[in-house]
Amino acid sequence: MKGNFKSELKTVLKVAKLEYFYKFFTSISIRALLLIIPVLFSEVINCVTKSDFDNAVILLLILIVIAGVYRFSEGINQVAYYNLYNKLFSYYNDLALNKTKDNSLFSLSRFTPAQYTNTVITDVDVISGFFTAGVIRVVQIIEFLVIYVYFFSIDIYIFVFAVVVSIIMLVISIKSGNKVQELSERRKLQLDSMTASVYDYFGSIKEIKSFNIYDNIYPSIEGKVKKYLDANGKYNVRFNCNNHAFLFAFELFRLLSVVYGVFLVKNGHMEVGVLLIIYNYYQKIIDNFSTILTINVEYRNLMVSLNRYNKVIEYSRMKKGGVFIDKTQIEGKIEFSKVLYGFRNAPILNKVSFTIPGNAITVLTGHDEASQNGIFDLLLKLNRQHEGEILLDGIDINDISDDSYFQSISSVRRHTVFFDIPFKENFLMINPNFTKVVDICKKIGLDAEIKKLDKGYDTVLTDSTPITQSTKELLVIARMLLKDSKILLFDDLINVLDDKASKKVLNLLDELKTDHTIVIISNSKEIISKADLVLDVSSKNVTEGE
Repeated sequence: MKGNFKSELKTVLKVAKLEYFYKFFTSISIRALLLIIPVLFSEVINCVTKSDFDNAVILLLILIVIAGVYRFSEGINQVAYYNLYNKLFSYYNDLALNKTKDNSLFSLSRFTPAQYTNTVITDVDVISGFFTAGVIRVVQIIEFLVIYVYFFSIDIYIFVFAVVVSIIMLVISIKSGNKVQELSERRKLQLDSMTASVYDYFGSIKEIKSFNIYDNIYPSIEGKVKKYLDANGKYNVRFNCNNHAFLFAFELFRLLSVVYGVFLVKNGHMEVGVLLIIYNYYQKIIDNFSTILTINVEYRNLMVSLNRYNKVIEYSRMKKGGVFIDKTQIEGKIEFSKVLYGFRNAPILNKVSFTIPGNAITVLTGHDEASQNGIFDLLLKLNRQHEGEILLDGIDINDISDDSYFQSISSVRRHTVFFDIPFKENFLMINPNFTKVVDICKKIGLDAEIKKLDKGYDTVLTDSTPITQSTKELLVIARMLLKDSKILLFDDLINVLDDKASKKVLNLLDELKTDHTIVIISNSKEIISKADLVLDVSSKNVTEGE
């Protein structure tokens, strides 16, 4: 972990060197002004006590100017803060997104969309926030040292008292902070449990009502609510008690220092204005302590986020080397040779061997969805944990470069994601030739459906767009055809298509098979009638059907 931290520290200093300089300069300037203001004000007090009103007025005018400079500097400092944060956030965010852009589907499948989202947004925010706030923490420590040096210059006992008090409070705060952190984590666990239970309740409210089982369900939810309230109460009580005890102790020590200062003033060893400085500087110690003591928690959160982030980056590897294949030159013949996929005691595919011919339609039938989907997953390199060989034109697909391989294969799977952009842009991101877009849409009957919409191809595709599920399926098929891959994989091709659309797509299959390898998961008689080869995928085995 330490190595990771040191490495990341070097990285951020290199990435945002200029932004770090600006942030440090503005922060140190502001802290210097905040330290100077009490000193000047103490001089005003001393001048007043000595009836030196002319100098008092001059010093007050200087204070006004400094106060104005301070407020202006605060604005610049905020800009410097967000410039630094934005630079770091952009760096880590872009790195994660670029890695996932180039990585393999296999590595992508190791993490859920929620995990990727959490890493790219939440973890990046934690990392960026920590290293941005690090500048402030360094400046705060410098401010501590300046204050202690000043205390040393005015009186050795005040200095020793401040140092001893700081050390004592630091030890106490760390120990109590660990307990607070433990209670905070326990509260979060109970909150997650309660939230999940309430979510399930409302998600199943119809069933609960219809079966009249409210009295059976509610006690469990009530119990989790009580556990959360108990954990939340313990956390808040401990946190507030610690906080108030900490502040009271510091206030007490500050007042004792002032009392000692009064004694020095009485004996002529200290001016009155210095008491004001002591009082003000103690407040700065209190304020700085309250933030510096969070470093321990912030560091632990940082390391958790860094570990998650680095896992995503580590697994984000695309096969750059390997055999290059030209999608326009390959035959598209696929061979499974003694492929064992899944656990040995419960395999999804049990040493299956079969051949999918090129330039033909192959239909995978049967009621073993796991085996059918397993074949597709292997062909898409979503999982490389298998025995045996999977060959494309005699070449093991794992030896083929991912870049050229995925140019040669496309799939239509269930739960396809659409982008909240116009229809036109959904197509043009695949193929920039709009004429070809319209031509393909006409072939499958999608063009007429799109033109029914108010803005036609410029209509933004959202969940509320008034189109049927059949139209959405046609959109997916159109995007696949626009990619113009040699190998086309269809999962339940016409399951949600209306009669008109299914006829157009079925007719299109005859046209496509002349120069495409088409593999379809389906039990539809219409699809099977179009097949050149039917493979019955059931009982973990694959057999050639009729």
